[in-house]
Formats: sequence, C-alpha cells, structure tokens
Amino acid sequence: MPRNAVIKVRVSEEEKAIMEDKALACGCTLSDLVRQRLLNCRLRQTPEEKERLRLLAQAGNNINQLARWANTHEGHIATVEVVLRLEALWLAFTQADKRPREETSCT
Repeated sequence: MPRNAVIKVRVSEEEKAIMEDKALACGCTLSDLVRQRLLNCRLRQTPEEKERLRLLAQAGNNINQLARWANTHEGHIATVEVVLRLEALWLAFTQADKRPREETSCT
C-alpha cells in the first residue's frame, strides 16, 4: 500500500530527540515507530469505560464486604449462602470477561 499522505505534528527539539532515540533503539525509523504506536494504540477511559470501571469497583467493594462478613461468621449457616453467591458472582465475572467486546470509537 503506497504511503503518500502526510501528517504534521509539532514537537519541541527535546521531544524530537527523545522520539528519534526511541526509534533508533527499536531499530526502526521515526515514521515507522509513530505509525506503529498510533495504529496499535487503544485509547482508554471513554465515558462508557469509566462507567464500567466505576460499577466494577462498586461490585468489588460489595464482594469484599460479603467476604469479610463470611470470614467473621464462619460457623453461621447464612455463611454458606453468602459463599455460594460469591462463587456465582466470580463465575459471572469470569464468563463476562470471555465474551467478545464491542469495538469502541476513539474520542
């Protein structure tokens, strides 16, 4: 595929030197390094991702509280139910991680 389009980016002399050093260390040209890094870079922290991380942190907090309760009340019969529910949550999280994810647009 011919590469005939040009993208111009302004950087300081120091930034340019750092980028050239990194390209040299990788054994490639500056253009190849920039192209490879930008084309393979996944931007994170989209609004949807931030919300998912917030919900996951909340769920993790709740799971920690349940686990602490189960450890405190080991002899209590309700502990068995809590542990079973924790295992079900763990299974749901691990299965959700295996599902294919939708591609999100970069913002």
